[in-house]
Amino acid sequence: MNAKIWGIIGGVTLILALLSPLVLGSSKKVEQLFKVAEELQERSDWEGAIKKYIEALEESKKLGVKTEQIDQEFTTLTYLKISQCYYELGEKTSDVKYYRTAITHIKKVVLDTQVTKHQEELFYLWAENLYKIGELNQSESKFLWLIERFPNSRWIEKAWYTIGHINRQNNNYDKALDAFGKLVDESSNSRTVEEAQYIIGNINYRKKNYEEALRSFQNLLEQFPDSEYKEEAEYRIDEVTWLIVNHEAEEMYKSACVLKQQGKVHDAYQFYTNLITQFPDSRYYVTEAYIGKAEIHLEAEDYMNARLNYDEAIHNTDDTERKIELYEAYHYTYLVPDYPEPVPSDPSGELFVEARLLRSEKRFLEAAKIYEQLANSTLPAEDTAYVLYWEGRCYQKAALTDSTLFRNSVNAFKKLIIDHEDNSYNIKAYYHLTLAYTDWAKVSGDQHKCQSVIDIVEKANTKYADKNEPKYKGFLSLMEELRERAILKLHPNPVPDPDPKDDPVTDLDPKPIPEPEPEYIKLIKQAQRLLRLGELKAAAKKGKQARYLNPNYEPAQELLSEIKEKHYGHGWTFFDEEEYDKAIAAFKNAINIDQKFKEAHNHLAVVYIKQEKYIEAIKTLEEAIKSDEKFKEAHFNLALAYLELGESEKAVKAANIALRIDPNYNNARMLIDFIAD
Repeated sequence: MNAKIWGIIGGVTLILALLSPLVLGSSKKVEQLFKVAEELQERSDWEGAIKKYIEALEESKKLGVKTEQIDQEFTTLTYLKISQCYYELGEKTSDVKYYRTAITHIKKVVLDTQVTKHQEELFYLWAENLYKIGELNQSESKFLWLIERFPNSRWIEKAWYTIGHINRQNNNYDKALDAFGKLVDESSNSRTVEEAQYIIGNINYRKKNYEEALRSFQNLLEQFPDSEYKEEAEYRIDEVTWLIVNHEAEEMYKSACVLKQQGKVHDAYQFYTNLITQFPDSRYYVTEAYIGKAEIHLEAEDYMNARLNYDEAIHNTDDTERKIELYEAYHYTYLVPDYPEPVPSDPSGELFVEARLLRSEKRFLEAAKIYEQLANSTLPAEDTAYVLYWEGRCYQKAALTDSTLFRNSVNAFKKLIIDHEDNSYNIKAYYHLTLAYTDWAKVSGDQHKCQSVIDIVEKANTKYADKNEPKYKGFLSLMEELRERAILKLHPNPVPDPDPKDDPVTDLDPKPIPEPEPEYIKLIKQAQRLLRLGELKAAAKKGKQARYLNPNYEPAQELLSEIKEKHYGHGWTFFDEEEYDKAIAAFKNAINIDQKFKEAHNHLAVVYIKQEKYIEAIKTLEEAIKSDEKFKEAHFNLALAYLELGESEKAVKAANIALRIDPNYNNARMLIDFIAD
């Protein structure tokens, strides 16, 4: 071989020697660089580690380098390590550019790797970096894939933890609860469980799942008595307990209000009562429940029970403005016309209240059974008379749809009449017993019931013959009308009195032909027949015609006076029975006969006040005062009407006049004090 060839070979060898460090790699060098990078990463020198990992990666790409002794997918592993370092730099600096760089390196290898372990780590790191840069939906998707693909991964807890936070941030509370719930159920890390329990409690609190929130906070303190969340959890437990009570109380209160609006007063009252019993610590809704009960009693004109419940409401609230409103409502229950229905000695008794509410809803049979139960219990005599009266009335109403109940009604009234002879309900029992027999006769067609009507009225007339009060006269007058109708049913064609000329023993001497009766006498006789039949308006018309024809004819004036008193008595009776439209008609009829009938004017005004017709009441009371300027009750009722219209000065003026007439008139004094307060 000549020198030239040797020269070429020598030159090539020299070139290869010079190029070998650039083209040919060293496996050992790769291993050394990777080891240094690992050590730097271990010492948290992320930037130095990244530099060495990159050098190792570049060296590994040279000819002749083998990296299997480090990892079968060395490139994938190195990119994973570089991504981890960038992630840590992001954690250290809070600069999102590092997270983004980490994702860039992950994407280079994640889809090509075949090593399960690398896949698991890369997907976790990918999901975590996406979460850090705010790509929450993509992050959740990657975590869910990781959980599905690697159910036993060491990152499962971290995956559920982050998924929980992602959904919490997105307000997907149900998914968040599911994720944190899995942590509580499956995690072996007490710190993770502790935090998850606390977060679950807060999410449920935010969702207003107060019972679930309470359970979570209680579980947290039970499992971790020294938890770092202890103070916050205890506060939440107190708050949530209060909210649970108030939420349930609120729902019950709303239900009661709806029932009240629907006219189901008895059910509404029961809801109010249950609220007060079950949630005594819910002061706001307990106060409102007492007010609801008071308003129900007020609508039923049960002023004593209204006061009792307003009083409870006042003592249950600390709201000063609310107290002022309630004091006003409380005192207003005293400012009513002086014609209250007698009430039992313990009107607040549960059964008394329940029966009264059932009556207001026209659930008469249910009310009757409660009154019957009360009547068979041990009560004061006055209370027994009260419940017998209402037992009879409720059975009487129920009998209109079930005639078998008339007997119950009759028995109750009879017991009241026999056992409580001098009671104030006695005259009312006679009247309603007459009504019950009248209705019973109409429904059954039994003529014996008509005879019972006649007998009862005759007994009542005998018993109350010496009673001159309008109340008694009114009841007896109405009963007399029922009696006359019963007589007509029993004797529709009464036998006429025999004509004297047909009597064989009559004196045969001819009689002088009597002079024809004056027209005014005929009119009075016609009026008297109409009066007996209860046709008061028609009788009054005949009487007025007779008086017009002969102003000095006393029987005409006496007849009109009797009709006037009957109308007035009827007005009292209808007022007592709460049949206000009929009461208005009766009082007006009395006034039509006597325009100066001050008592009729006054009672008509009271009915108007109850119907909230205050302008009509004022006009009527002014007429009463025209007839008698010292009519104190009319002045007091005038004050009430003005007060309802918001004209306080006029109300005080009218009440002061009543008080000057009678300095001991407490109602007038109370009204003046009420307005002053």
